[in-house]
Amino acid sequence: MHELPRRLSDKLFAAFQQACEQKNIEVAEAILKALELVLTREMVDPGKGDRRRGESEPVVEAYGRLQKLKETQKPR
Repeated sequence: MHELPRRLSDKLFAAFQQACEQKNIEVAEAILKALELVLTREMVDPGKGDRRRGESEPVVEAYGRLQKLKETQKPR
């Protein structure tokens, strides 16, 4: 069975999700920064076509998830 190649941004987003599940805030932050960099480069690359639209929404949601995770990890 041949698996279709996934974009780097898809792989980074999956890694971000895993870091959040493991409550590893430092790694989640680093991955999110890398994801933002990759998506920014994809958005300015004219060879990528119209699929670039709407790709910022998952990043916005990811920042929200990270913020919630940080709030649950604050010392009381």
